[in-house]
Amino acid sequence: MSEMGYSQSFLLTDTKLATGLVSVMIAGLLFYVDKKYGFERTFNVTVISVCIYGLLSLFYYYLTYHPKYKNNKFVGYSDNGEKISIATWTRKHTPTYFVRIEVSKIDGEAMTSETSIEFTKLFDGFGYYKQEEMTKFLKSEVEKLQKKNL
Repeated sequence: MSEMGYSQSFLLTDTKLATGLVSVMIAGLLFYVDKKYGFERTFNVTVISVCIYGLLSLFYYYLTYHPKYKNNKFVGYSDNGEKISIATWTRKHTPTYFVRIEVSKIDGEAMTSETSIEFTKLFDGFGYYKQEEMTKFLKSEVEKLQKKNL
């Protein structure tokens, strides 16, 4: 995507990683406190920790399964502030790669395109990924979106 003028944003990935890390830290701390002081003395700490862990898990679930974030593979910004989000997925027993591209302008206007590409166009006979084919495909889809906007 850097060829098309977009630099990648890792905010979503970093947020998901931080949420998971904090959840694991809470679980580890809770284990240590329970082991050292016993359950009866740490009951309140346990209840609070379990509640915080539950809220973090709900937040992680939201970031993973909400339609806005689900299957998100790339989020990037151009120099003029345009945001692009690319989500991809497959279906069982279907040799098709589905792609949703959303381009958002600075003023909040968003254009979305959902399309697909066959695996045979993305992989050669030995199973090697053809990067240039995917790049061409994405460039053409983004150009179509930009022409729709005019």
